[in-house]
Amino acid sequence: MKSSRTVQAVLVSFFTTAAVVFASGGSSVGALCLDPVNSSPLLVGGMQVPDAACVLAGGVLAPGGSSPAPGSGSTPMITIPGTGFTIPIPANLIGTLPPNITSSINLDTLKTLAPSAFAGINTSEIKKFLPESLKGLDPSQLSQIPAGTFGAMSPTQLKALAANALSGMTSDQLKKLSPSAISVFSTSQIDKIAASAFAGMSSSQLAKLKPAAVGVMSAEQFDALSAKALKAITSGQFTKILPDALAAIDPAKFSALAPTVLAKLKDAQVDAMSPEQFAALTSKQLKALPSSIGDALSVEQLSELTGGEAKVLAAKLKKAILASLTPEQEALLPVAVLSALKK
Repeated sequence: MKSSRTVQAVLVSFFTTAAVVFASGGSSVGALCLDPVNSSPLLVGGMQVPDAACVLAGGVLAPGGSSPAPGSGSTPMITIPGTGFTIPIPANLIGTLPPNITSSINLDTLKTLAPSAFAGINTSEIKKFLPESLKGLDPSQLSQIPAGTFGAMSPTQLKALAANALSGMTSDQLKKLSPSAISVFSTSQIDKIAASAFAGMSSSQLAKLKPAAVGVMSAEQFDALSAKALKAITSGQFTKILPDALAAIDPAKFSALAPTVLAKLKDAQVDAMSPEQFAALTSKQLKALPSSIGDALSVEQLSELTGGEAKVLAAKLKKAILASLTPEQEALLPVAVLSALKK
């Protein structure tokens, strides 16, 4: 018992001396020393460790204060769970916020954070954010999340992101998402993802997109896809591609499309395709085109074909089209093409 009283006396003396020294150097009002493991007030011998002795005691010093008045422009604050203390949220969320605090950042508080606050956040911290809070992310904040950290977000968190926030997604962030994670995005979210981000989409990711999601992709988004990714498009997805989106695909990438996919071409899609896209098709792809394509093709679209390509396509063309060619239209077609089509 005597030993216990002696230890307590020593602690009181140490804490008091430290507090006086710290105060003489200027102490923050209402600062709180927290346990680095559970973020609760740090106790030694049953006594609250004062801020002056916090570092020596192995704690984390959380400068305190009161919440700023709405619209005051002050640093955003957060209340530490289980205490009456509030602390300012640091510019960098990592390394300075005690553990277990991140999950207490609500939607309104998250909205006040500067984009730079998200630049150093790691995979363990991002998982602590409640989906409800992540609804408040804006494009500038989302774009600052490290790619690896973004890839660690759960499907529930990703589904909670506001569609508009995804306009800030980078290609490196998209690369880090698993194929199954990509599949949880709604059509409204896919519609808002930055076109430049699609440059990072892999074939396995694209294959997991719902046909309805592919159906809302813009011309700019499709133009950003790599030829390697386009190889993965399924027939179900292909039929949903908007005509102007199909027309935006670089002709050099068209050879990546599977013949079985091109067999599902719709008249509206055919009508939107350029002569250069038709000229880029391989013999296998031309043979796979639907028999109804002859009703949708124009003379202009045939103008870039070689004689060999035209011969492959000739069987699918209606004789009436050839019979109705005007001199001006015939002049558009290379001699070898015209000859192949008339055989």
